[in-house]
Parts: sequence; C-alpha cells; structure tokens
Amino acid sequence: MQHDWFFGNPGGPFLNGVFQPSSASFRAVGQPDDTVEWFRHMALISPRHFVYATHYSIPLPIQLRFLGSDDQLHSYPISSTVAVKNAQNQDTDLMLGTLATEVDPSTGVLPFPILNLANEAAYTGLTLQVFGKAARSSTMPLAGFQTLENVPDFDTTRFAYFDYPPSGQPDDCDYEGGDSGSPSFIMVAGQPALGGTASRQDSINGNSRNSLSFIPAYLTQLDVAMEAEGYHVKRFYPATTTVTTSATGVGTLRRAKSGSVVLTAQNSGGNDAHNLSTTLTFSNAPTTVSGSGWICQATSPTVWKCRRGGITGSSSSTLNATWATLPMTSSMQVSIDRSYDGAISSSASTTLPLQETYTSWSNGLTDPAITADPDHDGFANLIEYAFGGSPTTSSVLSPDGRSLALKIQKVGSNLLVRYPRRTAAASRNLTYTPEVSTTLDGWTNTLPSGSSTSSADFSPASPGFEEVTLTIPISEAKRFVRVKVALIE
Repeated sequence: MQHDWFFGNPGGPFLNGVFQPSSASFRAVGQPDDTVEWFRHMALISPRHFVYATHYSIPLPIQLRFLGSDDQLHSYPISSTVAVKNAQNQDTDLMLGTLATEVDPSTGVLPFPILNLANEAAYTGLTLQVFGKAARSSTMPLAGFQTLENVPDFDTTRFAYFDYPPSGQPDDCDYEGGDSGSPSFIMVAGQPALGGTASRQDSINGNSRNSLSFIPAYLTQLDVAMEAEGYHVKRFYPATTTVTTSATGVGTLRRAKSGSVVLTAQNSGGNDAHNLSTTLTFSNAPTTVSGSGWICQATSPTVWKCRRGGITGSSSSTLNATWATLPMTSSMQVSIDRSYDGAISSSASTTLPLQETYTSWSNGLTDPAITADPDHDGFANLIEYAFGGSPTTSSVLSPDGRSLALKIQKVGSNLLVRYPRRTAAASRNLTYTPEVSTTLDGWTNTLPSGSSTSSADFSPASPGFEEVTLTIPISEAKRFVRVKVALIE
C-alpha cells in the first residue's frame, strides 16, 4: 500500500494519503486514457509537453489524463511524438510528446522541473523516486551513468542507472515489463525534480541494472524541440540573468492613423533566460500583436499574453503591436508584466505620445473638408490647421493672439514675407511652399535670385509653431506672393 501513489485505476483514481513523499506532488504524472495502456506513466515538463520512452510507441490518437487537485481526471489529446536527438543528431530512447492543448494550471497539474546539477558526479548517490507501471513507486540510489555500445535502439542514449541486487530489501525496486517511459525523480527540499524515464534492464555481475534515459543530458535538444510552442525545459536551478522590457513607437505615432509599437525584451546577462512570459496591457486595443518565436493570444481586446521559449544571453527579442487606427487621444499607455524562470515578476509602463493629425483635429466639425470654412472667417480648414487657427471661432487671429494672415514688410531693398509654420510639419505631412507670380495667374515656386528663407521662434512664444521669414529682393517688376499649403495623409 505504501508504494502506490494512487488507487482506483483505471476508472476512478484517487490519491493514496499514506504515500511518501506526498502523492499530491505528482499530479503531473499522466496516464493514457486507454483501456489497454492505462497503466503506463508519462511526466509533464511544460503545459504542452511530456516525456516518455521512444522504444515503446504510443498509439495515436490517444489522450493523456491527469488527476487534478479537484480529484477529477483531466484529459488532453496527444498531437505528436518525436524522439529526442543526441549531440550527433541520432534518435535516443527519450521521447518528447506534444499535447494538442495546454494543461490548465488551475487544475493543479503543474509541469515538473528538470534537476540540473553541475555534472554527472553530482547526481551519483542521490535517491531516486522511481515510478513504475500502475501507480507503483519506491526509492533506489542512483548508482552511476553509462552509454551502451552496439545495442541497437539503445546505444545512442546517455543513461543513469540503479542496481537491484538479488538480496534486495522489501522496499527496493526493480523494473519490469510495462514500466517503460515511467519517470524517476530526485526530491529537493520536498519538491520532485525530474531525472529520467525508464528505458531498459540488463543483468550485470548478478545484479539487475535498471537504466533510465538521463534527461539533464538533453536540455538543449529539448529546448529546441519545444520552442515552437513557446516553451523551454524548466530548470530546477535556473541561471541568473537580467531581462528588461521597453516599448517604443515606430516612427511618429499619429492620431486616427495606422501605427505600430515595438516591444523589446533585452537579456543583458550572460546566461539564457528560459520561459519568458509577458502580459501586455494597452489603453487602446491593438489590431495585432506578434513576433518571431513568440506565441501570442488576446485574452481581451486590450490584454495580450505572449510567451517564448527563451532569450539567449546578451541578446534581445521583439514583439510588434499594430493598430489599423490609433486613438484620437494625446497619448497611449502600454504596460508590460514579464516573468521568466528564476526571476521575480516585474512590471513596466510606458506612455507613448500621439501626434495630432488633420483627421483628429477636424473631428467633430460640421464640415471637416480641408477646403471648408465652417466658421466663415475666410480661412479654410487646412489653413487654420497649418497656421494654428481655430476652425470653430471666426477670427483672423490664432487662439494665442498672433495673426493668421501673411505679414508683408519692406525693409531696405528687400520685401519680407512672414507666416506661421508648424514645427512638426514634416511628421504631420504638411508642406508650406512660397510661390510668386507677376499676373496672379501663373504661379511658380522658383523665387527671384537672391531670395532666402529663415525661421525663428515667435515672440512671445507660440507653442508648436515657428515664424518663417521669406526675404525677396525688390525689383521694378510687379510681384504677388502666396504660401501654398499641402497635406498628405
């Protein structure tokens, strides 16, 4: 009884309250939802992935079930299985399985971390919590490591092993048929850390040598195989590193126009950051959020959850959030909550300014056309926008009291023409082009020889505007001057 971590297989399993360590610590050990293969065991290593033995294939389609903290069975379809490769790109007896959907963490079924120690010698002598078929489990000391030679299907795998002597004690354990793929753990501070999966049994010097695929030998290969679903192996001892996040607009973000924001995760440390997860909260719902190597899903119009397997040391990764139409507000907020293995979750918020556009400026006017003059002051909407007037107040002055009309002054042998111009004209796609004519009929932007243009702040200041001075040499020929304003949105 003490070696059964749960009872009631296959129909109605329930935890064994006297099993030690606590049977509730092993909810992420699953079983096939199958009337024939129900007694086999597979260990969850991410919300989408589990490990097993390659040599005993799983007949698909089939579901993997787990006993949740609600004491109910939760089943998930297995979508694929693949042999994990060794450093020579050969199949090993460690198999990685992928579930069609994520295991819901609210069920209490949480993936196991892998025990990552400095070297194999550090594992030798540690106590294995060995699982076998039909919910049986006991402990044995890890005796050593081996790589077999000239044993087809098994000579490509790095094995850890424990030996069972003929004089074994009642609580000792030994693999038997049906145990293939069952996990073995090493308890660390009361928590199970996964070490391997049952593979084979041999007779060595009168002892029964029980070999398990040594999972810590394949962390890099597992990471590569898992990252398409946005996961890496969770290390029991994650390396220390530092990941910071930031959000910046791509170019000038303009109200009522399309735009995008780059969200950067920067790993400034020398070690890899594994299982990076971000929650992005936007004041205004984006159209899309995506990035190479990232898995993103909207949980609400303004909240997106994104994850990726990891970021290597001293490197960065980016997400791109896009808007088909940015809001008609002066700014937009982006908050980033981020976490990764071994780090305390942190948050960062950024306020991104949104530049006014003609579309947002004219929003709410009875007639927003650029040629319209809804306040009947003689200045069309576009001129009011370009020169800083109010489209709803009939006035030749701007709200801060300066003239909207061109100011012309003779100074010595020059004619000075002054007019207002937005300091952000380029990013607003506004152009101001002085033109001259001698007939009021044919206009040209080719100014008389010796002409020049300069700009300076208004005095008193007019925020967002500057005063442009056009200097034209006076000649005997009659001349007319105008400023042509154009907008491309």
